[in-house]
Amino acid sequence: MERFVDDNVAFGRMPYEDEVDYLLEKFNAFVVLVEDFELVYDLNKLRQRAEVLHSPIPDFTAPSLEQLMEIIEWIEEKVREGKKVYIHCYGGSGRSGTIATAWLMYSQGIPLREALRRVRLLKPSAVETEDQMKILEEFEEFLKKAGIIRS
Repeated sequence: MERFVDDNVAFGRMPYEDEVDYLLEKFNAFVVLVEDFELVYDLNKLRQRAEVLHSPIPDFTAPSLEQLMEIIEWIEEKVREGKKVYIHCYGGSGRSGTIATAWLMYSQGIPLREALRRVRLLKPSAVETEDQMKILEEFEEFLKKAGIIRS
């Protein structure tokens, strides 16, 4: 179910109610990218047992650069606290793949092409739409200007 992009961060599909306990054995922070109507488990129950960032992105779309940065900064904070983070959307490809790719770019200072290659080795269908690619290209430019990715 989960695909680790590094020692602390993984992405994948939304868990069913009976899979939440399995994930809670491995993760103590969750980035939930689905909209409320897509949820198949009780988000409030998850919040009682783990830290949760619910940052909905409509299916087949991309976050804004501002939303992407908020998510990445939240993940960074949790990792710094020694937590393991699980990122999920509905199917575990488009939205979560976009965030996982952005996380690798940011945390490892690697270009989009390399980060996407690594994520797609784990999940070939990761990053599904033109809009998702476009926001990752925009994020790459932002990280280059910030000196996080060397050109």
